Amino acid sequence: MVDTAEADSGAIEPDGGAGSEDAPAPAHAIFRLAPAEDSGTDTSGRYRYQADVAARDCLAMLTEDAIDFVVCEWHEDFVVAYTDGSVELVSVKHREEDQGTWTLAELCKSGGLAHLFDRWCACECASNVRLRLATNAALNPARGNAGTLSQMCGPEPGVTDGVSAMVEKIARQMLKVRWKQPYAHIPLTEECKLADIELPPGFMDRIRRFLSALEISCSPPQREYIADVNIQSLLAPAVERLQLSPVDLEASYRGIVNRIESANRNESERGQLAAYIADPKRVRYSTQMQQRVSRRSITRAILRAQLVFTTAQLPAFPHGRAPMLAPGGVKLRRKLRRGGVPADEAAFAEQLRSAWYTTWSERRSGLAGDDTDLLNLSTEVLAVVFDCRRHARGNSSSGNASGVVVNDLLAQRLTVEMLTTPAPFALGKLHLQGLAYQLCDECLFYFSEPFDADGEAS
Repeated sequence: MVDTAEADSGAIEPDGGAGSEDAPAPAHAIFRLAPAEDSGTDTSGRYRYQADVAARDCLAMLTEDAIDFVVCEWHEDFVVAYTDGSVELVSVKHREEDQGTWTLAELCKSGGLAHLFDRWCACECASNVRLRLATNAALNPARGNAGTLSQMCGPEPGVTDGVSAMVEKIARQMLKVRWKQPYAHIPLTEECKLADIELPPGFMDRIRRFLSALEISCSPPQREYIADVNIQSLLAPAVERLQLSPVDLEASYRGIVNRIESANRNESERGQLAAYIADPKRVRYSTQMQQRVSRRSITRAILRAQLVFTTAQLPAFPHGRAPMLAPGGVKLRRKLRRGGVPADEAAFAEQLRSAWYTTWSERRSGLAGDDTDLLNLSTEVLAVVFDCRRHARGNSSSGNASGVVVNDLLAQRLTVEMLTTPAPFALGKLHLQGLAYQLCDECLFYFSEPFDADGEAS
């Protein structure tokens, strides 16, 4: 990530400030750049539509590993952080149907292009910063107008004829907008006729590079339809692919959008931000900025926590699927027998291990984060296992933990409620017991004193 030098109203905190050594290093330099204040962000209608549009990128995280997380109300309406280290600043512009299509001049003035350009410049025009203008309205299709502009955007534009003329149009419109709006990275020129504006040296080249980083998307639906479209075209397929049903789609979507709106508004010190940035001391700048980013971030774990399931208890084996027999199991059987666990309970342990294996195989996302999800869940289960063993040992006259007592305690204490972080998908207590037995089969714990589980005869 290219380091960013300074923004409109303040610079990135230099290294060495007091309190900065303990601050976590931001994943992307853009999140060390304080966003400019936006007086329009308190409009409730804008918030809701903006949250609905942001939900489209958030929902993609459920089934795609390209997106790392989304940060709301940071520089633009939201920022998409990708796992390859790049970020995308997204500006959302809703336009009522009676307002007609966007013209080139309107896109620059009130359609967000000037603001996107200014923020991109504040990021030093870094090659890993992309831009997107997302709007529900169509673009004026006239030759040389907004529709033509959209086809000239991006690293591989669909239209290349007339690009220089378009760049000059955009440059002049940006300079005109600057007369009335204070953008730090758009030069202030003398007011005159549009055609007579003197173009500053290098400005057209910067506009050309800006267009190569820009995408103009008209895919977001109208305000009254966007929630239904998002539910049916994005959330429902994700739930089906991840085998998360039964899920209440509408309640889950409301929870996700409400969580995004909460991230938008979660800025208690917003009114003091400008004064804070202007303070040359800023001794805790890095730490506080990271806290702000964290409060505004939407991750996969946060999305999963918003899903509303229609049944309180999930079946041990997923509906409509043939149960799979978990591979292995020999070491588990030997350990249960050595711990004195009755044969019928040992057989039930094998059944629960297969229930866990079937559920994990079918409901994991298939993304890069699966290994981390499994590690976190396994760690929590093992913590309960060892607590059970310590309890059994402490209540034994011989000081040795009884395998039967440990097994009984596991059945009581391994519950979904004991998890400190959301599970990667809906689970029941039987699944957690099955995972515990799987971890035992992998020799991560014993129901007796440790022994050579490989060498003992079956």
